[in-house]
Amino acid sequence: MPVWLDAIPEKAAKVQRPDLRRWLLLLLLIVPGGAVLTFWNWTADRSGFVFWYTALGLPFCLWGLLFSLRRFAYKAEQVGADSRNRERSALLGREIRRGQRCAWILGSYVQHAAGNKPGALMQAISRGMPVMENAVPRGGGVPVRYAALTHLHADPQSEILPVIATLAARVQSILETLPKPLPCALMLECSDDICQNVAAQLKSQLALRTGRTIRLLSGKGLAAFDAWLDRRWEEPGILIAVALSLPAQPRRDDADAVALLVLSNRKTVAWPEANSLHRPEAGKEASLAVALRRALLWADIAPQALGAGWSTGPLPAQGSGWNQACEENGVTFSLSEDNRSIDSVLGYAGRAAPWMAIALADASYDELGPQAIAAQPDPDEDTVWVTVIGKRDASKEIQGNE
Repeated sequence: MPVWLDAIPEKAAKVQRPDLRRWLLLLLLIVPGGAVLTFWNWTADRSGFVFWYTALGLPFCLWGLLFSLRRFAYKAEQVGADSRNRERSALLGREIRRGQRCAWILGSYVQHAAGNKPGALMQAISRGMPVMENAVPRGGGVPVRYAALTHLHADPQSEILPVIATLAARVQSILETLPKPLPCALMLECSDDICQNVAAQLKSQLALRTGRTIRLLSGKGLAAFDAWLDRRWEEPGILIAVALSLPAQPRRDDADAVALLVLSNRKTVAWPEANSLHRPEAGKEASLAVALRRALLWADIAPQALGAGWSTGPLPAQGSGWNQACEENGVTFSLSEDNRSIDSVLGYAGRAAPWMAIALADASYDELGPQAIAAQPDPDEDTVWVTVIGKRDASKEIQGNE
């Protein structure tokens, strides 16, 4: 489940001490008033202990009782507020530690019109020449300017099989270095018309090549990754994230793309230099500053430590929300040179776009260091996911079964 720090109650306000001056004023009113009432209504001899106690002592005792009750209530409120604040601090600490769970990137693969490796995509971005060209969409119709994988258009159901075989081989090469008992989960998202065939073929190929049982997750995208960090955290495990963006009717400046990431929720001996992908935070264009602040909290990284930013999607590309979020959080990298939108060169890859951006940030980590990513996986929804690539040796949260 997501980490909702906003659901944690605010810190209890400091309980105000009773104003002694008001109580002294009340004493000055009660004692003379009690004496006046006693003298007015006393019909017996106005002398002796009983008379003077009734006239002066009883009003003073009444004031003392009221003051003691108020003092007791003040102390009870103070203890209650301190107790609530201690519980809140403990809950906040637990939630932040849960939020700082991360996964290590063991490997990636990208198939795109610009190349089949993140390095090739980096070279295309550095050249700055858009790779989009006029092409007939997979679903037919008039040509559209986009980055097409034309070899998958004639018969996607059949032509996708070599792509699946390549993905399975890449996953196999990574899993061969890891212990057999590790549970593996598959997150798959692709175009609806080919998703059922891809899911069946991919699960079959993975089981055949790796000899492992692969469990298909019901969630999609970074939301599924977020949920996997929580639900499968107690024991070491692997997440295979596969996204295929092959729209039958692409929009202008869209892109066909296939992206693969293999993630582990434990630091592995076989991959000592693996970079860490931290918990993503979902936000809207108006709240990207808060989303970036939370993503930096999950990564436990200062804004000044970020070396670059990546963005993909209509909202981060067209609006100013992402740049403003970076400015408000005090990043020090150049927003004109180091805050890169991949869509202007590679095209917008939809559901595969976040994983492409993560693969690019992972490939450029040695050069740029920690990086922030803002990705909009669905152009028809205004949700933007923000995450950070870093390098963590181990999670600060106590991990089970290690």
